[in-house]
Amino acid sequence: MKIALSAGEESGDILGSDLMRSLKAHDDKIEFIGIGGERMKQDGLESLFPINEISKMGIIDPLFSLKTILKRRKQLISFFEFQKPDIFIGIDSPSFNLGISKKLKKKTDISTIQYVCPQFWAWREDRIKSFSKFLDHIFCLYDFEEKILRKHNINSSFVGHPIAEKIEFEINRKEHKQKLNLDENSKHVVLMPGSRKSEVTRHFNVLASLSNHYLKLNSKLRFIFALTENSKKLNLEKEIKGNSNLEIHYGNSRNILRACDYAVITSGTASLEAALCKIPMIVIYKTNFLSYMILSRLIKTEFISLPNILKKKKIVEELIQTRVTKKNLVSELEALMNKDHHDLLNDYKKIHNSLINSKKTKFYEVINSVKKN
Repeated sequence: MKIALSAGEESGDILGSDLMRSLKAHDDKIEFIGIGGERMKQDGLESLFPINEISKMGIIDPLFSLKTILKRRKQLISFFEFQKPDIFIGIDSPSFNLGISKKLKKKTDISTIQYVCPQFWAWREDRIKSFSKFLDHIFCLYDFEEKILRKHNINSSFVGHPIAEKIEFEINRKEHKQKLNLDENSKHVVLMPGSRKSEVTRHFNVLASLSNHYLKLNSKLRFIFALTENSKKLNLEKEIKGNSNLEIHYGNSRNILRACDYAVITSGTASLEAALCKIPMIVIYKTNFLSYMILSRLIKTEFISLPNILKKKKIVEELIQTRVTKKNLVSELEALMNKDHHDLLNDYKKIHNSLINSKKTKFYEVINSVKKN
């Protein structure tokens, strides 16, 4: 069996790697082609081009790279048409991958699957009606998505979130502090500005200013930037030179989340990972003004962070756009450090339970049923 994959972001690379390993456990002769990141390449995918060429967020930022994005999508479609895989699986990145599914469905008999349901429940809800025209199946990370899709006769299945199975239910912070050689007598705050260059650029300085505020006020409060390996090229060490209560770690965010006491996190998959690591957090997000103006009118959900969306109530504080300031971060962090988190931890555990589907054949069975003989 030959399976085509397309993952355009780091979060998709994580999902794609898990998917590949799950399928190979049932059939080690499966051939994978397409694009993916470092994890998927380690699992045997020879990526057609680097995923950072198409990893763009929001409405405006992708426009600056639109020529490259469209060129790469056209290249990928032509590659799949020539290779004739049995199935195409688009992993997240719906604005990129759904276009591939549409083209393949029109021009070939390749079966199409979208892994990570497009967030129709957040905006453009009317899109759900068109999914059956070009998708044979949707793998859903959240069970409420499958329930909605089935009401509209869209073939789908809840597969759970692989991160939920990789993080222990009870977190031993003391043990993880020791593993990272962190001072057990200090409180540690992890700062996560995002995975994309544009996110890091917009969030890094204001997060660094938060640590600067406590430099002389509280010597027992330490800050750690948790960044992706790709962020090394930004040379951010020079930006924090002289700040003795702040350090940078690359490519180890999950263990840092397990070890730290509090978090300030850019909205996205990282906020879900933090909830699974049971860490009290503040979620932030800042984009360019025009993107924000457009998205604020389109988005239907009350919240932007996954913990709040999944619980359908505010369990973590959100600071968006102009509210992402040093003053507000200090105020919210002070409030966070003085709260009792018993109810929050219970909510985190409920989220953790809701994201687990440990059935080993959850991908393989569907793919076999969707594949055209």
